[in-house]
Amino acid sequence: MLLEPDIQKLAVESRQRLVQEFADKYANLRERVKRVPEADANKIAEKLCCPLEIAMIAYLINMDGIMGVKQAVGLLSAELQRRAKVGDGVPNLPGNIMEFALAEGKWISHIYGSFVRQLEISVRGLANLEEGIDGASIEVEKALSIIAARTKMSETMIAPVIEEWQKEHPKATSKDALISFGQGITKWNVSTLNGKFLHVQRRTQALFRVLRESLLTASDSFTLDAAINRIDSLIEELGSPFEEMPLRAVSHFVLHIAPRQATGKGDRSPYVSVGVTSTRGNKAEPDLNSPFDFLERDVKLAKRRWGEEREEYLKEKIARVLRVLKYQDNTHAESVEQCLTEIVERLKIESSQLDTIIEDSKATLTNAPEAERDIISVRIIFNFVNSNIYGAELA
Repeated sequence: MLLEPDIQKLAVESRQRLVQEFADKYANLRERVKRVPEADANKIAEKLCCPLEIAMIAYLINMDGIMGVKQAVGLLSAELQRRAKVGDGVPNLPGNIMEFALAEGKWISHIYGSFVRQLEISVRGLANLEEGIDGASIEVEKALSIIAARTKMSETMIAPVIEEWQKEHPKATSKDALISFGQGITKWNVSTLNGKFLHVQRRTQALFRVLRESLLTASDSFTLDAAINRIDSLIEELGSPFEEMPLRAVSHFVLHIAPRQATGKGDRSPYVSVGVTSTRGNKAEPDLNSPFDFLERDVKLAKRRWGEEREEYLKEKIARVLRVLKYQDNTHAESVEQCLTEIVERLKIESSQLDTIIEDSKATLTNAPEAERDIISVRIIFNFVNSNIYGAELA
């Protein structure tokens, strides 16, 4: 079991990393927004009826592969409306709206990007521990391992992020935090998420009651007594109204809705399964192995879409694949070359002038500023796919 001083120390370290990441990300967004094509931003603003400043940040979020423009505008606009509703609205002036969009865009990028990725990776080990919990008494050692793992993830990784989010969102309730983080994790819309809240609340409490019962079967010890008291307090906190739920309970609630991948080692516990499974594109699908498997699948799925919707969809998917390759220590040029080569081989494209395109892309990326290489890489691959597979030149 983690002791309170250890929890606090790890939480402080998480908070410090978040502050540094946000300082870098905020400065990066502020510089990049100056280079957003005015024509593209105006087009987004007109089509989605939003302020130009919102459109510019949505454009950058989309180019980073975090989500589509429409979804980004929707999230930014929803927070604008929430602030107006609680009496802390953003003045309708370009400078004020831009400052809001920069700050909120930073949060959207973090929650839907690095936060969700980190949570998905961290929850894999927890999923192994949780399998097989079906109501019967489990071993004390296993119960303590599950409690320790959930505590570490919830209170040292998730809670510091939610706490900082609440500090930067005036008059935001715990339910507002649950909605913001829950949408990013589950990809559910707000109405679906609201409909699941009570179910998740009861399931989380039920799981901790099962763990508590397992600890009661062991001989008395200070460690077990402390663990039982902690669980009792947490179960009570989880029963609070969603608007008033304490931070610790919110963090455990958020962890409970994180998708668990089926490991194949046992049955999924009914205490953990709340209708969320590991998904891609908001559809339950078998796991794919390589980033190029996803790229091939998404290129084929994009055929079902048309015009701007196709472009927005595919650019988002391409950017995600490139991020994975970047994390594998590939350069921008290497990532683009691998993507183009895989597309040609998998989709059997002929007369594609691949070698020439790869050499041109290397030269373009070498001469481009570092901050723009992500966007350029996405554009190169999209233009290639659009020309050679969909049979239409990009306007």
